[in-house]
Amino acid sequence: MATTAFPERIQAQKLVSEMAERLGSTLNEESAKTILAIQISGPSPERRRELGEKANEGSLTAEEFADYETYAQLRALLAILQSKARLYLQQAGAA
Repeated sequence: MATTAFPERIQAQKLVSEMAERLGSTLNEESAKTILAIQISGPSPERRRELGEKANEGSLTAEEFADYETYAQLRALLAILQSKARLYLQQAGAA
């Protein structure tokens, strides 16, 4: 796979950001703490490294690319939500 940005990927990133913004605006103390406790079980560190190397080389299969992108987008969504949760708790004095 080439390293160019695909329109579908850019659209997916926009949707992830929009979703994170909307969900982040609905936080309360309980939901913020729940979000901070979430851990995504995905590919093992070895598998992520392998997929990352193949992505850098441009040699991912379509299935590997889909797995890699899905995991990356979920991690990005969770990272944004957890950041918003930490900020919410800090501002609420509940951290």
